[in-house]
Amino acid sequence: MSQFDLIIFTSIVLFVTFCSGWLAHLLIAKLGHKSERTQTGEKAMAEAFHKSETEHANIVDKLKERDAELTNKLAQAQAELSATMDGLHNARIEIESLRESSKKTQKNNK
Repeated sequence: MSQFDLIIFTSIVLFVTFCSGWLAHLLIAKLGHKSERTQTGEKAMAEAFHKSETEHANIVDKLKERDAELTNKLAQAQAELSATMDGLHNARIEIESLRESSKKTQKNNK
């Protein structure tokens, strides 16, 4: 092997080594950058998850309050209905008694 061939071979080896180092550097930089992006994405997902859990808890609380309110209104409406039905029953009894007394009075008048 001549001196010229040795210089060419050494130059090629150094160039390939330089290219390999440069590609390795780019690869490491890209992987490092993606891991930072992933951490940022994970933080954003964690914040979004926490926010959605908070909103879910608020919605559940509002639904419980609304359920209690509607249950209370239903109980009031049922109580009013029961009172109205009792009043109607009493009114029917009174009407029947008035009819009977009216019939007795008419019989006595004849």
